[in-house]
Amino acid sequence: MSISIQRTDFQQRYREQVERMRQRASERLASGRRIARAADDSAGLAISKRLEAAVRGNAQGERNVADGRSLVRTAEASLQGSQDALARMRELTIQAQNGTLSASDREVIQQEYDQLSAQLDQTARGTDFGGRALLDGSAGGVDAIRIDDGNGGQTAIDIDDAGAAALGVQGLDVGDAGTVAALDAARDRLSGQRARLGALDGGFSRQEQQLAVARANAEEARSRIEDVDVAREVANRTRARILSDLTLAGQRIADGSRQRVLDLLA
Repeated sequence: MSISIQRTDFQQRYREQVERMRQRASERLASGRRIARAADDSAGLAISKRLEAAVRGNAQGERNVADGRSLVRTAEASLQGSQDALARMRELTIQAQNGTLSASDREVIQQEYDQLSAQLDQTARGTDFGGRALLDGSAGGVDAIRIDDGNGGQTAIDIDDAGAAALGVQGLDVGDAGTVAALDAARDRLSGQRARLGALDGGFSRQEQQLAVARANAEEARSRIEDVDVAREVANRTRARILSDLTLAGQRIADGSRQRVLDLLA
């Protein structure tokens, strides 16, 4: 009788073990993760969470860098418009200094020059990215816009004031011989600014690619640790189901045998 009870207890524990195996395989297949709880693999879970944080940080860094690239392109496009205005102002100045023009002709030319000067100010005040002014001098020096790449690195976008006064072309007389030189200096200043922005644009593009590669590598490493091996877990669940069926079948056979023995003794 004692042996029969021990065998029954063993069978019950074995059935519970097989059922836990089946449930664990089903949970992993349902969640798609090998590590459903810390007890499954505490060290693997810790590593996986660090990698997950790296993935999310790199993803946000990519977005930050993409925003920085869009910002510099916005500023550079506006500076191109300002350079076009300066080119026209220079053309007008050269025209005004032609001795064949009358005073009234020079007055008309001066009016257009002043309008273009006002356009420079309008462009400087009106160019913004996400509500942040770019060309009015508020994004230069200590106030430069800083782009965080998510890995502790920052890139400063330092943009000079592109208003007419800052460029030194506001209120100039088209008849003055020094106006052309001032316009050339302003043009060179904007060219240098555009060159710096172009270099930043290229740097941001490369940086974004590097962050994408780092994110993909971290995601792949996290996946190897945390994600479930579907084929293996399907096999485990099938194995558990077969073992459970065999155990139940064995139990029914044993019960039938005991019943036959009791019938013979009766």
